[in-house]
Amino acid sequence: MHIIARCPRCGYRWWLDAAAADRRMRCRKCFRLLKVPDLTEVPTAAEIVNQAPDEIYVDDSGRTYG
Repeated sequence: MHIIARCPRCGYRWWLDAAAADRRMRCRKCFRLLKVPDLTEVPTAAEIVNQAPDEIYVDDSGRTYG
């Protein structure tokens, strides 16, 4: 299984292995740090992103800001 990651800053997209789930990664283009959600969290993460009026930040504890 693969995950398609999209950087919220520059929009760059790339393929990740499923092993990248629930880890922090750096964008390959702009080097922004982003969190890849755990595969079980994807529906919840998608809902939060769709409801957000602007950028969202997630801390190490999983709390969202933005």
